Amino acid sequence: MPTKSVIEFDNGNCAFISGALTFDTAPGLYEDMAAHVRNGALPASLDLSGVTTVDSAGLALLLEWQAVRNQQGASLTVTDAPSSLVSLAQLCEAIDLLNLSGRHE
Repeated sequence: MPTKSVIEFDNGNCAFISGALTFDTAPGLYEDMAAHVRNGALPASLDLSGVTTVDSAGLALLLEWQAVRNQQGASLTVTDAPSSLVSLAQLCEAIDLLNLSGRHE
């Protein structure tokens, strides 16, 4: 059974993701973000403080959202990333591409 994940948008320019950011959840998160973008713009920042686990599909999703922001002439800031994402992004040399900051544990 797939793990549940949720993306919530504040009234400002930030989105909060909680749950897993994995192969099972990435398509749903992508669709949720696409629906939000149809009504406005991609948020400037993503708060991952509620993310429990990340795999390569989650990393790919974040890279896709960063590419969209870059096409808009801006960047996406990813904050409070779990250590699993930081490790994966380091392995793939994607820390700078994601404008990524990890959790301060």
